[in-house]
Amino acid sequence: MTTPDGPGASVRLGRALAGLHHVQRDWLDDARQVCAGAGDPLFIAAFRRWEEQLTVLKLHLHRTESRLLHLVAVAGQGDEHVLPASTADRRALGLVWRHRFETWLAAVHIDPAYRRIDSPFDHDQEAVTADIATDLALVAEIAEATSETLATLDPDADPDGLDELAFYRVIAPWRSQGLTALMDVLRWLSETLREQEDW
Repeated sequence: MTTPDGPGASVRLGRALAGLHHVQRDWLDDARQVCAGAGDPLFIAAFRRWEEQLTVLKLHLHRTESRLLHLVAVAGQGDEHVLPASTADRRALGLVWRHRFETWLAAVHIDPAYRRIDSPFDHDQEAVTADIATDLALVAEIAEATSETLATLDPDADPDGLDELAFYRVIAPWRSQGLTALMDVLRWLSETLREQEDW
């Protein structure tokens, strides 16, 4: 069932996906450059940029999900489409990014271990030791894999199956694995910056 607002909602979703792609690529490009300059003493400046970039990425994720829900609400359930197979090898991407972050963090003498509590509502939970290189690598892996899908998207088009592509290839990977890592990275960046600030 299609309503008059259906095509407009589809275009808005396409534009939200394009915005998400842009902010993901900005952070990935910045992270590549930073990690390539191993030993760069200006890591605090990099962390400030990353905190801003990843906060914007998180906002774009929420915006994209909201546009997707709106499209589904106004257009109803359409025909199912077969999505082409994804070409992204997430495991290989994750290994490359993990090596980059581990090497760079070691070069700037930052201990990647930190303490994390999975749920602030579980009062009996013990804090566990986590690894920021692993969390950063997971965020980068999902950002790069979803960006490969988004790179082929025309934001002004109204393609069939856009809602399925948005859900299965973008929102679902972030929701199922990436969002928790993204929140942990943002928390770690905030705490690290707070510790380093000169007052």
